[in-house]
Amino acid sequence: MPLTDLIHYFNVADNSGESTLYLDGKRAAAWHHGLRLGSLFQPIVNLQQGRVVGHQAVLLARRDDGAPVSTANAFAACETPESVVHFDRQCRTLHALNFLAQQQHAGGYLQLAVHPRHLLAVQNQHGLVYEAILKRCGLAPEDIVLQIDASVIGHHPRLADALANYRARGYRLALAGTIDEADVLALQPDIAQVAPESGHALLAWAHHANIRIELTGVNTAEQAAAARSAGFDLAQGARFGEPQLDCLATHGKRTVAYNSPLPFGSRP
Repeated sequence: MPLTDLIHYFNVADNSGESTLYLDGKRAAAWHHGLRLGSLFQPIVNLQQGRVVGHQAVLLARRDDGAPVSTANAFAACETPESVVHFDRQCRTLHALNFLAQQQHAGGYLQLAVHPRHLLAVQNQHGLVYEAILKRCGLAPEDIVLQIDASVIGHHPRLADALANYRARGYRLALAGTIDEADVLALQPDIAQVAPESGHALLAWAHHANIRIELTGVNTAEQAAAARSAGFDLAQGARFGEPQLDCLATHGKRTVAYNSPLPFGSRP
């Protein structure tokens, strides 16, 4: 379905009156309570294969006067659990549309943050509504890695239930934030996203549990080389590209989009 038709469909389906999707050049954008929203994409690289295998979606939010608004402040303006759920889904719908618009050259997977307040506000069937949104876009849960900041939620009992619901629907899962071995072993994500200084303590047992470590803040060639030599799987940071409007290509113009049953690529 063309992007314009998808935008129209989602606007008609959304009867909250809080948000509006619209076409901005070749991309989708959104308006939400005085904010103009867009998508940026940061490449995620498989260090051992030396290729882009996915992209992390980053929310670009600005006021009407062009002043930037942080993602944290944009969500802080949501006063009720219902408004958080709506805004979070709207942002992830926007990212899915803009990822879809680039599928001719951007394969791999899309990594999306789920806001902790959203996760706690939904009682059950986590991921059901977003699965329907993805299918309308021609995507599937298998194309998505849902990223959850475990340090914000802590040991809330709903976290494990939410992850189980997401996993049952086929989503891949990434835990981010301040996490330790016990958290990761108990929750069994596909990816543990950590800063380089925290990664080495997790590396050996994470590989033993078939959990990939994704390093953030890999900004130099030296850091990338050291991470690759140490055996880390995935990385993002300035060394591979800052968040930008366009995804980096995952394949050549004459080849099909790179997609793996394991969205971050197979272990060499």
